[in-house]
Amino acid sequence: MNYKTSFFPAYLQVTFHIMDSEMQVADQSFEKQTNEDIDANNGYSRSTSESEKINNDGFNIGCDEGACNDQSIIGKVFDTPNDAYTFYNDYAFLHGFGIRIHWRFKNKTTNEHYRKTYVCNKEGFKCLKVNNSIGKVIKRCREVRTGCKAMIQISKQKDEKWIVDKFNDTHNHALSLTPMKVMKHRSHGKFHRTIECRSLMVQFGQAGLKPSQIKKAINAMKTSDEADVTLKQCADVLSEQRKQYRGKEFYGLIKHFQDKALVDNDQYFVVDLCDDGYPRNIFWADGRSRDAYTKFGDVVVFDVTYMTNKYKMPFAPFVGVNHHRQSILFGGALLENEKEETFVRLFENFLKCMFRKHPKAIITDQDKAMGNAIKKVFPNTRHRFCECHIKRHEPKHIRQFVARYSDFQESYRHWVNNDTIEEFEKKFEVMRSRYNLEHKLDK
Repeated sequence: MNYKTSFFPAYLQVTFHIMDSEMQVADQSFEKQTNEDIDANNGYSRSTSESEKINNDGFNIGCDEGACNDQSIIGKVFDTPNDAYTFYNDYAFLHGFGIRIHWRFKNKTTNEHYRKTYVCNKEGFKCLKVNNSIGKVIKRCREVRTGCKAMIQISKQKDEKWIVDKFNDTHNHALSLTPMKVMKHRSHGKFHRTIECRSLMVQFGQAGLKPSQIKKAINAMKTSDEADVTLKQCADVLSEQRKQYRGKEFYGLIKHFQDKALVDNDQYFVVDLCDDGYPRNIFWADGRSRDAYTKFGDVVVFDVTYMTNKYKMPFAPFVGVNHHRQSILFGGALLENEKEETFVRLFENFLKCMFRKHPKAIITDQDKAMGNAIKKVFPNTRHRFCECHIKRHEPKHIRQFVARYSDFQESYRHWVNNDTIEEFEKKFEVMRSRYNLEHKLDK
């Protein structure tokens, strides 16, 4: 597929032709066939068939600049609110401003929308918060809203159609006169919302690319006419896609644990739900693992470096060692994120599952959020860092000493490989004075 041509809707290919000046737009040759029916109940004129073309380039809009007025807009009917939004956004594109959603009215009984309002993006004024109690001045972004009154309001009819019942085209600010300035309005940055772009983001995500990598790849493929895709836009698309998959996968996983509980009375699993009902974290341990923890649970190794390639959910196993020096699994978890509150909930579930027996020592990587959670849930447990994680960060911290002293690395290895605490501390004092480590340690 040629992404450079297939990414964009046809109207973007004629952007510079239709925005040169308002007079040029008014002089374009429109071909329009309209059949209008009069609604006897409310007297509104309903457009049932409408197609417009600008030099056969495919830019569709309900009216041109000369014809768009209160009389032609009010009474216009749309199948969905998205159609109305698209119409008003295209209208704004031709006239040099952007739009946003302002109000959504819901029926308290059915919880369904019955009225929506779209306004100019300069409507209203930003709510300015006063400086905080300690007197620190809050930095504010440049004010861009001017209290503009331009808007369009649509209401739902009995036949499920949406009709325009209010329209105001009065602006109190200068309008954008060039195509490049118009495209900077957020509502006209449609590239990241196109089906082609979103599907490509999902495909890259399923291939294992991170949002930052996806952003670079897509921005390299698009043309210069479109605004760059941002990191947040990529992350939002992946988060939405992952949320859909995660719910379906979790339900299958829960069904598996329920079936397993029928044959294992000691099977334990717990699911943590979001506010909207979606599962976000799950912890499980079978009867064999729980029994093993009662015998060999003095030391627990906890690691979250494992991550599935497709759903990007950290897998966190609780591992120990038995009397044959074999690794044994005490339990496992799938986590939504690696925040402190997530680890606190997980450790509390683990403690409840393991008969409230605290481990004597727990070994993890050097994660601050994880360390804070351990202090809260396992206050009497000795927390130690994993040797492999320490060695992974080792070169970064000793690089300057290796470059300054030719024998530092050999002395460092001898010091690390000491068998007793006494020898370890004694040789460290020697290294401290020999290589002038005082200044570095005090920093």
